[in-house]
Amino acid sequence: MHYNSARPRASGKYPSNPGTKDGSPQTAYEAAKLVVDIAKTNRDKVLQALRGEIFGLSAEGIAGKLGLSRYVVRPRLSELVATGDVIETPFREKNGEGRTVVIWRAAR
Repeated sequence: MHYNSARPRASGKYPSNPGTKDGSPQTAYEAAKLVVDIAKTNRDKVLQALRGEIFGLSAEGIAGKLGLSRYVVRPRLSELVATGDVIETPFREKNGEGRTVVIWRAAR
């Protein structure tokens, strides 16, 4: 899967900046541009939350710990996985909706 960076910067591309998938509608590019700065802040918060957990957390667990929506946390996890800062564990748990979710942990 190929991602396009929302806004060029020195580090410029996904995963340093939020991106969109090839073929995304124009509104996706506009939305990605709007969240560039807050995404960095939230990415740092997600990583710090995971560094404090020996066994890791699900996206929902991270969201609850930080007071964020899981829909804010999930893209930040994807970015952190792409940079090698977060890894998927072999563990799973059921979320509040009864769906099986991945447990993530900090790589370092």
